Amino acid sequence: MPRFYRHSRLLNRIFFTLVITAALFGWFYASENWQPDPSTFELTSLTGDADVIDLIAGLIEDAIQIFQEITG
Repeated sequence: MPRFYRHSRLLNRIFFTLVITAALFGWFYASENWQPDPSTFELTSLTGDADVIDLIAGLIEDAIQIFQEITG
């Protein structure tokens, strides 16, 4: 067996620490730079006769459009 398998506890701790650190950095970076604008979730089709299905469909449609804007 390779040597790093016999002494893997230290490497596991190092890699675990690196993964947690990278995840925290990614979380803070994303929360600072990729906040969606709440005004983009406008439901113009929501009137007095709209039901829950229309509300959910409108939210999903807006979320898809925002995702396409972010990734496009």
